[in-house]
This record gives sequence, C-alpha cells and structure tokens, in this order.
Amino acid sequence: MARTILYGGTFNPIHRGHLDICIRAREAVDGDRVLLMPAALPPHKFSGWLAPDQDRLAMCSLAGQGLGFFQVSDEELRRGGRSYTVETLRRLTAKEPEEHFWLLIGSDMFLTFTQWREWREIARMASLLVASREDGDREKLLAQQKALQKEGIDSLLLDNPPLPMSSTEIRRELRETGNSKKIPPEVLAYIRERGLYLHDPEDLPYLREYIRPLMTDYRYRHSLGVEKQAAYMAQRYGADVQKASLAGILHDVCKDMPKGPLLQNILESGIINGIDFSASPQLIHGYAGALYLQSHMGIHDPAVIDAVRYHTTARAGMSLLETIIYLADLTSEDREYGDVALMRRLCEEDLRGAMIHALTHTVGELVKKGKPICPDTREACGEYGVEIPTVNGGTI
Repeated sequence: MARTILYGGTFNPIHRGHLDICIRAREAVDGDRVLLMPAALPPHKFSGWLAPDQDRLAMCSLAGQGLGFFQVSDEELRRGGRSYTVETLRRLTAKEPEEHFWLLIGSDMFLTFTQWREWREIARMASLLVASREDGDREKLLAQQKALQKEGIDSLLLDNPPLPMSSTEIRRELRETGNSKKIPPEVLAYIRERGLYLHDPEDLPYLREYIRPLMTDYRYRHSLGVEKQAAYMAQRYGADVQKASLAGILHDVCKDMPKGPLLQNILESGIINGIDFSASPQLIHGYAGALYLQSHMGIHDPAVIDAVRYHTTARAGMSLLETIIYLADLTSEDREYGDVALMRRLCEEDLRGAMIHALTHTVGELVKKGKPICPDTREACGEYGVEIPTVNGGTI
C-alpha cells in the first residue's frame, strides 16, 4: 500500500521550515510522497496578507523542485471557500481508496484536534503525524496522544527540533528588507518578480493594482471614484484621509466574487446581524469584504473594517468614517441616478441631511421592490428619524 503524507496550510509563503519538516516526516514513516495542499481559506485562523491562490501554488511547486517525492495539489483552491480537512480527505480517499494517508500537522493543531470539524472521521481516514512547533511542548503532546488513544485514535510524534520559522515574521522581513534566507532561492526570486509581500498592506498605489483583477472594469472605476470622493469628504469634515481612502478603494473588494463562498464565510464567522442574506444577496459583499480585509489583506483597523462592512446597510451609531464611506459610495463621480446632484450638494453642506435623504431613498426603493429591510438599516432610520413606508402607502 502506497503511503502519502498530506501537508496542508496557507504556505504564505512556503519556507525552509516547511520543507524540513516534510523531509523528516517522510523519513519517519517511509512515505512514498508528500502532497502539499495550499488552503483557500483556513478555518482556524486569519493569515495576515494572503497572497493570491495561484501564486501560493506556484511557490509550493518551485520549493519542491528537485525533490521527486514532492507533489502539489490545487484541490482546496479549486473548491474555494473555507478549507476543512474532513472534506479534503473524503475526496482524496474516494479517488485513491488503496492509499494510506498520513495527515501532517503542527503541535498547535494536534492539541486542538478534538475541536476540528468531524475529527473522528478525519482520524478514520488518515493517521496523525505531529511536528513540534515550540520548545517544551513534548509533555503536552504526549498527554494529548494518550487522551486520543483512549478514543481509539493513534498518532506518531516526530522527533524534530521545534520549527523556529514564522510566515508572519518572514513576510515582515520581506517587506522591510526584500530578502530572507529562510526561503528557498527559487521562491524568493518568484516573490521579487511578482512583488509579493514587499508592500505595506495599506499602501494605496499597491492596493489599486491588487484589486484590479478582482473586479470588472465598471467596478474598478467606481472604486477609484469612491476613494476620491471619500478622501475629499474626509478632508472637508476632519476625518482621517488615509483611512477614508483605504476604505473607499476597498469597499467593493468582494462585489464581483462568487456569492456562494462569500456567504459561507459570513455564516461561519457568526457576524450576520440578523440579516437574511438569501433574501438580500446585495448585502453579502459588504460583510464579506470586512472579513476579506482581515483574512486576505492583513488590514485589521476596526474603523476601516466597519466602514466597509456597513457601507451598503448603514447602521445606528455610525462613526464619521462610516458615514463618509456610505455617502461617498452614493455620490462618486461615476454615479448618474436622478437626484445625485442633490445628494452631492447635501454631502457638501450637511452630512445629517445627506444621510436622511439617502436612507429615505433607499428604504423607499426597497419597499417598492418588495425587498426586506435589514435590521441595521431599520436602526439607522430610527436614529435619523426616517419613516419606513409600507406597500399600501403608510409608514412604520
């Protein structure tokens, strides 16, 4: 029976520590191959700035050059959404039922294994192979190994030196120096060629280039227009211009992405605020965008994240920055609806008046189309004294 070591992760970027532990794992179990599988979006953690899927796949392939037992799979990247190990193993074991799979994980993942989705099913499909990640964790690993044995789950602890390398620290090193000895030279050359990890996550010229392939031409022009309008309004009303520009250029980062995986991420995050997204799919991109900024782009400023999250719905208690992004989205230079000139004038003169006008128009259109009004928008209307019309002409 052939033996495959499955090693998944973001590989953001792959480094010498990853390669070393794969070599040690193969020697420990006399493995026939090591299957590297970059994750689309790991469910266990945010990953900082996450390089595009195809770049991470390419870096893994480059890192394994010259090592005949290395293979790279795009299984989880093609599937999209959050990467759950149980789903991956089901597919692999169905394709190769005669293969014996070893699942290579770090000590942190091993110690929380019983919190994984369908962990018993994972252990049925693959043996656990555990690499130490820090000094002094051996005793904890042995205790966990004993506890899992009582559940009928066997595991093998590698006799490896703890992995001192952190992808987060490597990304910082790359950003600050453009170099790292912890990365194979072929991977480093690729990173330099593609300009990965070399920019500040909040560098606006870089972000304009980053979002370009994620959007249609129309959406990209709109995003540039919202950035411009948001920066102007921030300067006029004394808000942080950098944060306004950042939220403006990124507010629609998920707008043109497939809604299915985006909705899955939102539901799993638990931050849904009582919204029925199936009835209001136009609201998905704002909430998904707030998650995407954190998970894929290394942007964690709560003010910017909230401005992106609520730019479509509004909410009660909006900050000045949130108000600016909400209104900039409605008044950017590409907008051409009937009373856009009035909206722009109100934004120049009276933010509260602009919000009242915008909310009145929004809820009116939703009611006219028979669409639900989400709780955030209702609460914003209550704060601004905007009455919500009913289908028969009354108000709520």
